[in-house]
Amino acid sequence: MTQVCLVVGAGAGIGGSVGRRFAAAGYHAALCRRSDAAGLDQRVSATRSPGGSATRATLNAVEAGTIEDRVAQTEDQIGPIRVAVYNLGAQIGHRPLETISDKVFERCWQLGTNGLFRLAKALCPRMAARGEGTIIVTSATAAVRGN
Repeated sequence: MTQVCLVVGAGAGIGGSVGRRFAAAGYHAALCRRSDAAGLDQRVSATRSPGGSATRATLNAVEAGTIEDRVAQTEDQIGPIRVAVYNLGAQIGHRPLETISDKVFERCWQLGTNGLFRLAKALCPRMAARGEGTIIVTSATAAVRGN
């Protein structure tokens, strides 16, 4: 049975690197991101080139049902998700608090908190039924970025 590492937020940095690392360890890397299909294709190619297994899916984590559908489709079509990596953050830059609108704050909350809650709600019962599974949360949202 294929073990899957689902990466939500598989960009060129942390998410893509973690997916590639799990694929090198024998997992199928199910890489997801919201936009930049060409960049996502590059991540899949980079994961497959040394012999890893990977697929891609675009996913907007703030849209209702998208995370839940991705969990169900991945498990139905590929295999059980043994590891999920939630690597989403708003990455709004270094802005003074007074310049952040309510709408921007809400989007940050949707990505950083609500999306993770929905992933856990969709995936934890499946993991519990199997008696195993891990969810890893990464993101540079709370950190000062190098750029």
